[in-house]
Amino acid sequence: MILSLSSRRVGDITVVTCRGRLVEGEGCAVLQQHLQELLPLRPWMLLHLADVDFIDSSGLGLLVRCLARARHANGNVKVCAPSQRIREALRVTHLDRVIDCYDSEADAITAFYDRTKTGAVETTQADILCVANSPDVLAYVRELLKQAGYGVLAAGNLPDALVLLSATRPNLVIVDAQLWAMKGTRTADTFHKLAHSVKLVELPADFSARDASEAGRMLLEQVRAAHGGTADV
Repeated sequence: MILSLSSRRVGDITVVTCRGRLVEGEGCAVLQQHLQELLPLRPWMLLHLADVDFIDSSGLGLLVRCLARARHANGNVKVCAPSQRIREALRVTHLDRVIDCYDSEADAITAFYDRTKTGAVETTQADILCVANSPDVLAYVRELLKQAGYGVLAAGNLPDALVLLSATRPNLVIVDAQLWAMKGTRTADTFHKLAHSVKLVELPADFSARDASEAGRMLLEQVRAAHGGTADV
């Protein structure tokens, strides 16, 4: 099976889900090109390997080279959820001493934000976690708040938001109405419980359709009132 890739951002981390065989030739070339495009802008990367059924020496070599390049850019590369076969390959080659390997995405992402670990995310303290279904709304809110001087992490779904909320403990959570209305699952209920322990701003259901300047001014006022301090309006 030819290697296929999909990526998403979880806070400052790019999670790359790999499916297929990571082998010399096309498999390595696909991953190498993908990482070459991402690493200069996002040097903290997590490779999810649960659906990689085979890796050869070239594939392991590529992981080592990517790790070196990320660290040169003051970032890091970790892997998670490898099959027993891949975990054994890392153990036998002693590369498990070089490449950080975790059982789950949540464990790996939490480790990225652990300041006591080498290669932790080097970013300012996250004041705010923003959670929204719409990538456009997420991008707008994230940049609006960053320009106003706030440290912001973003997630596009509740599972990722829950991981970030647990790992970074922001002072304020901003969540869109659609995601906040989700209840009845373990993830949603846990997110609600943790979010209620910090300050919360819920985006109205029509936020994406409002005039941009009006929506931005309203949100900044709410953030300033909930978070404290000043913001550029």
